[in-house]
Amino acid sequence: MATWTTITDAALEPGKPIRSVDGLALRDNAIAIAEGAAGAPKIQNAAVNTGALGAEKFQTGTTERDWVMARNAGAGAGVIGTYAFAYIAASKSFGAIVSGGNLFPSDTVNDDFSSLSGTWKCMGSASGSGSTLWLRIL
Repeated sequence: MATWTTITDAALEPGKPIRSVDGLALRDNAIAIAEGAAGAPKIQNAAVNTGALGAEKFQTGTTERDWVMARNAGAGAGVIGTYAFAYIAASKSFGAIVSGGNLFPSDTVNDDFSSLSGTWKCMGSASGSGSTLWLRIL
């Protein structure tokens, strides 16, 4: 984590070269603000709400967690960050990464014959061949 350094106006003289110690502090202070370092100015909610940080607006009256979860809940099926219960015709252990072309959406008995797209991470296990939970990562 970067450390916040207070730089006095006297240390930065117009028309004079900047001292390396002050240049390093200027560089590190931007990081310290983003990391919420002790003594650093805090990013105000108004900056986020106006889109000044390049982020979508937070909904008024909700926490950041609720904002993120609402966007996950609204995601389309099969997009990055979503889960699918899918069949694979090979043994796979927890954490295995596979191409969606090898996965087929399923219930506990049958599979759908159209494969998934993208890259998926196994969030369960499949012995021999079977269905388990998958997370799309790419």
